[in-house]
Amino acid sequence: MKTLPMLLGKNAPFFLPFLLWIVAGALLQIYFTHDELFLGINHIYAPWADVAMSGMTYIGDGITFGVMLALILVLRQYKLFFSAGVVLLITTIIVQTAKHYYNEPRPALYFADAETFVHTVKWVTVHGSCSFPSGHTTTAFAMCTLLALICRNKFSGFAFLTLALLAAYSRIYLAQHFFVDVYVGSIIGTTSSLIVYALFHQSRKMPSPEVVTEPVISLT
Repeated sequence: MKTLPMLLGKNAPFFLPFLLWIVAGALLQIYFTHDELFLGINHIYAPWADVAMSGMTYIGDGITFGVMLALILVLRQYKLFFSAGVVLLITTIIVQTAKHYYNEPRPALYFADAETFVHTVKWVTVHGSCSFPSGHTTTAFAMCTLLALICRNKFSGFAFLTLALLAAYSRIYLAQHFFVDVYVGSIIGTTSSLIVYALFHQSRKMPSPEVVTEPVISLT
């Protein structure tokens, strides 16, 4: 797909830090165990962070993605609406299939028989099964990747990646997922959005400099 290198280069403020995340995440999983990574993150907590992470986790909620779809529809960007809907459908199928196929225990259930403290937030319902991969993280990265691709101000890509990473972090903080769950979820979400966007919006011939047909959202 010839347009992928162009998209990656044009959106470097998002994809370069994302590449660093992929490399760093892989190294962390090489040098630390499954348990160590979760407990190392989950055990750094504070009352203010309980509130903040409870809010941040909704970045990856399906309702948030739905709000984005509604705004795109209001702006009459029908092609973008369709492609975003395809992204949501693809990621949902991949995540739900993997969740039920592997049926991995979540942290609360995984550590249930061990004398290991797991930090939870009292107003957040902690689930016990279908941990891998993280659906919230997948949705957050899928949504933020799309936003980075369509925004005219490409430097906003770094802000979108930060939001997606905060959503991923919140899933471990709230004891809903392990590191590998959010790591793989970030790859699924980002890759799905990138490929679908390239297929639907970059497969045609490039427009002349005087004509801009690509859907964009300006943050300036």
